[in-house]
Amino acid sequence: MRRVVDFINEYDPGPFPEDFDREVIQLASNENPYPPAENVIAAIKNNIFKINRYPSPYYRELKKAISEYTGFGVENIAVSSGASDIIRLVTDILLDPLDKVFVPMPSYTMYVMYSMLREASLETRVYEGYRIDGCYERGKLAFLCSPNNPTGNVVERKVIEEFLQNFEYVVVDEAYCEFSGTSCADLLEHYDNLIVLRSFSKFFGLAGMRVGYAIADEKVVRAIEKIRNPFSLSMLGQIAAVEALKSVEYYRRVAEMILSERERMRRELEKRFYVYESSANFLLVKHDVPDISERLMEEGVLVRDVTGLEGLDGPHFRVTVGRKEENDRFLEVVSGL
Repeated sequence: MRRVVDFINEYDPGPFPEDFDREVIQLASNENPYPPAENVIAAIKNNIFKINRYPSPYYRELKKAISEYTGFGVENIAVSSGASDIIRLVTDILLDPLDKVFVPMPSYTMYVMYSMLREASLETRVYEGYRIDGCYERGKLAFLCSPNNPTGNVVERKVIEEFLQNFEYVVVDEAYCEFSGTSCADLLEHYDNLIVLRSFSKFFGLAGMRVGYAIADEKVVRAIEKIRNPFSLSMLGQIAAVEALKSVEYYRRVAEMILSERERMRRELEKRFYVYESSANFLLVKHDVPDISERLMEEGVLVRDVTGLEGLDGPHFRVTVGRKEENDRFLEVVSGL
């Protein structure tokens, strides 16, 4: 067993509905609470009998659809089983032992885990509220998240450019970018060291299908594609993602409902708690209620307790924006605690 494994904390995904013997409201995992578009559901049903076969390992149809959606060539698109797997692949292709990796905190802990597995020289720095005012470091690889998980705020474009000028490579995780309406992907025209990560789990509501992709320079894409599992995406995952990209307008309407609900929840929560500014489909809340996550769980509402995450001072929980009736129940329970 490699010694580094002993130093890595197991990723804590939080509570899941399957852990309970009763129905609960899932507001802990930043999922899209609405069903997929009808054509996505139909395509899954129509292709269910193909699951005895491997998908094409090149995923040409999916890459073509992503290319049309993003405006980048297929040579700039790499795919795998979720954005988290692409984080792993990026560290595998870029990092040698003792390469310097910089991760602003509080943020997604998988950046840290995969960098540690590569035995990188890892540096984290806390920025209150993930408000990064500039880049004062140099190194091999930096990870930025915009909108950031768990704070929800966006990293300013000028800051991203400063990192691109100071690091050999910069990953910008844009898993929630469709909710913010912001992206730095166009900077690839000027910076071939930029790697943008995207996901079908959030905006497109395909978390259970595990589909993610990277937009990057052609040489980076070739390296990712070279070492990834050749059948990393399932047959149905690929089909569902292609169909989802045909129904972007449906998902935009869903996103509008989610963002409207987010603002309603924020207004209610701010009457009692400190709520971080969010451009995503979730809210980060600092609170002073003992065991609030456990007490919500007892009432059948699941939120993510992120107390103790590096960069968060004091008790915090993160709540996903659900459907109106789910959010109503959450707010009702919170008001009684």
